Amino acid sequence: MAPAPAVAMPLAAEPDDADGEVDQQQQQQRDEGEPPALEGLVVGSYCHDVLLRGGRVVGETLGGAAAFVSNVLDAASPRAEEGEEEKAAFVVVSKVGHDFAYASAPAPARRPPLLCAAPTTSFHAQFSDAAASAHAPDRELRRVRACDPICPADLPDRRFAYGLAVGVAGEVLPETLERMIRLCRAVLVDAQALIRTFDGDGAVRHVALQGTPYERLLPRVAFLKASSEEAPYVGVETARRQCCVIVTEGREGCRLYWDCGEARVAPFPAVQVDPTGAGDSFLSGFAAGLLWGLSATDAALLGNFFGAVAVSQIGVPTFRPKMLQAVRQILEEKTTKLYSPCINGATCTFERSNMHDELHASLQEVAKLMSEQQPTDPADANGDICST
Repeated sequence: MAPAPAVAMPLAAEPDDADGEVDQQQQQQRDEGEPPALEGLVVGSYCHDVLLRGGRVVGETLGGAAAFVSNVLDAASPRAEEGEEEKAAFVVVSKVGHDFAYASAPAPARRPPLLCAAPTTSFHAQFSDAAASAHAPDRELRRVRACDPICPADLPDRRFAYGLAVGVAGEVLPETLERMIRLCRAVLVDAQALIRTFDGDGAVRHVALQGTPYERLLPRVAFLKASSEEAPYVGVETARRQCCVIVTEGREGCRLYWDCGEARVAPFPAVQVDPTGAGDSFLSGFAAGLLWGLSATDAALLGNFFGAVAVSQIGVPTFRPKMLQAVRQILEEKTTKLYSPCINGATCTFERSNMHDELHASLQEVAKLMSEQQPTDPADANGDICST
């Protein structure tokens, strides 16, 4: 059965037609001396997340990678104008059903989704009483409902500086990712969008990336993020020859692998409350770092920082204004904002800069502000930072 069309969503142009039109628009913009906008495209659906322990519901929250990603991009992305306080410039393409519970306060989705006839995607996360490690999951995820997939025609018909493909339930189709690659200067992909599958009971399983319809697109991807649990299915040694691969390792931080090198990036301490969204927050923090002009290894520090913040709260985290102000001040002091930073993996600077340790130390001081937030959480509190 064909997926139900999104409500009031016009069909996008075919790729060849769209490419010609948006290229003309960009050339006209350059001829008129206007700097290209740092607009991004985030593709992945919002979800209903239900947290359980011992068969008992201990929390219900807004979920889906798009929710966590938009939260961090709004908080940490550079602004085009000095003193601008509005939301960062990016579009979220997400699908939900009429049952979507977070369309308004008190915890709304930050960007409006497309409405579909199918129900909103929903996950149940059953937490284990055992302590998590970097290589062993501390929860079992089960998809109990699935909304319609996101199709190429659902994407806006214009160019973007960057794109993030962050599906969690198989909603980012191969043809949709290919369309993103054609529209975006650089695309960052979360491996869970490519390798997740679901058994008859909805339990999350992984398949090898090799042999999937996504494999052929890897050379056109700038960065691929995977958790340590997902990394064996990605095939890091093969994938690193085609794009930069980032493997998050929980409390050990993360590692970057590219064709001719690799780097380890130190973590930030956090008391884990809910690991959901840690990897999403990492990827969007990393993207924000690139937009500020950081090298990939330096940007991973910002990714680790926001991953640590994410695990310290249930659901999509609330950032303390004092903490965000301190982070932005550090970035403004240590970087030069670029109207069109190059975040294409083929030409990006990967190695750590001379200020890497200084940047880590500064963010480490800001991370102490997290201790002022002491949310009570029944799901977990094991002292680790866990990336998904």
